[in-house]
Amino acid sequence: MLKAFSTDENIYYFNSENFTLSTSEIASEMDIVREHDEGILKKVVINISNNCNLSCVYCYADGGNYGMTNQLMDVTTANKIIEELCNDGIQVINRLILFGGEPFLNIDLFVYIIKELSKNIEIKKIETVTNGTVLNQKVKSMIDCYHPFLTVSLDGPELIHDKLRGKGSHRRTMKFIDYLKKIDYENFELASTYTRMHQKLGFQKEDIYNYFINMEVRFNINHVFSKNKVLVVKEMEMTEEVQKTFIDQSLDDIINNKVKNYISPIVYDVLLSMIFKSKTKSFCDDIDPETTVTFDVDGTRKSCFRFWGTHNSDKVAQFNNKDTFAQCKDCWCKDMCMECVANMIDGYSQIISEEGKFLECQKQDMMEYCIYKIIELSKDKNRLSKLVNHFERFLRYA
Repeated sequence: MLKAFSTDENIYYFNSENFTLSTSEIASEMDIVREHDEGILKKVVINISNNCNLSCVYCYADGGNYGMTNQLMDVTTANKIIEELCNDGIQVINRLILFGGEPFLNIDLFVYIIKELSKNIEIKKIETVTNGTVLNQKVKSMIDCYHPFLTVSLDGPELIHDKLRGKGSHRRTMKFIDYLKKIDYENFELASTYTRMHQKLGFQKEDIYNYFINMEVRFNINHVFSKNKVLVVKEMEMTEEVQKTFIDQSLDDIINNKVKNYISPIVYDVLLSMIFKSKTKSFCDDIDPETTVTFDVDGTRKSCFRFWGTHNSDKVAQFNNKDTFAQCKDCWCKDMCMECVANMIDGYSQIISEEGKFLECQKQDMMEYCIYKIIELSKDKNRLSKLVNHFERFLRYA
């Protein structure tokens, strides 16, 4: 499908099949072929801890146990998972994600799985998400030995963080972050969940943004999805003007190589497609058993960590198919678009309702604006070159 972009100087044609931008209306016949290498998994996610030491008021995972009993994965279950992966002929795992609950409550198994899997399978990258309140010698040794990519949950300054996650939790998490800074550990980012409580206490999203900028760390800010509707942000999306400003700033940040700044998801998706030819045929390519495997705490396979425990759903395939929705099926930018399927099913998406009805979508307009900005940048070859060459450093999940 071709999309025309008219400027004062020329008309550009964007081929949404192979993400090329040209002044010629003749579209390339070449399409992107997605190849799956046998023996390689893009991602393996393992729930090693169905338990958490905090009680965050907005937790989508029912306090960390996903509606089940609190438990830690045992060695017997871990061995079954390891054996299953080896018997499947897996030779390489690009991303091994050890998850929870709070995964560091099961630090011995955390290390055990890495050691045992590594005997037969090459692990490119190890990742985890932690609340940053567990910092003992075993955790420090694991970090020093395996250098995992850490996502540390921090919702903002002490007032709002403790309100959402419990008194004293901010101090403990900051101790963890300060430790990472002390040892010059670069392989981490902070993740903030923005809620209605932030707004009630006077914290605008810009305040949280600036808070992290001043900390000089990598970060991302996400709107809350929670069963506690009181915490759900009413202004779930930024105004069109603010979104465009965010796109402008994000492009400048990439060009200027400000790698610790948080960039617009629209910019991220457009550049990922145009530079790396990343084509997303479904809303979430992670829900693909050929490339991604997810294990619950009892060792059972699930489609995604959001569907662990009692959160399992039989609607995943239906909601993950873009052709299910007419507005998506015929959209010129559908192969660049990503959307969380679990958010749709749980009723947190602004685009698709939990009943499976299309609501509204601004992505077309924002992606169009982003491509116009890239066309404008193309007049300055130096800045365009920096945009292309620097973007890889902004990839969160390389």
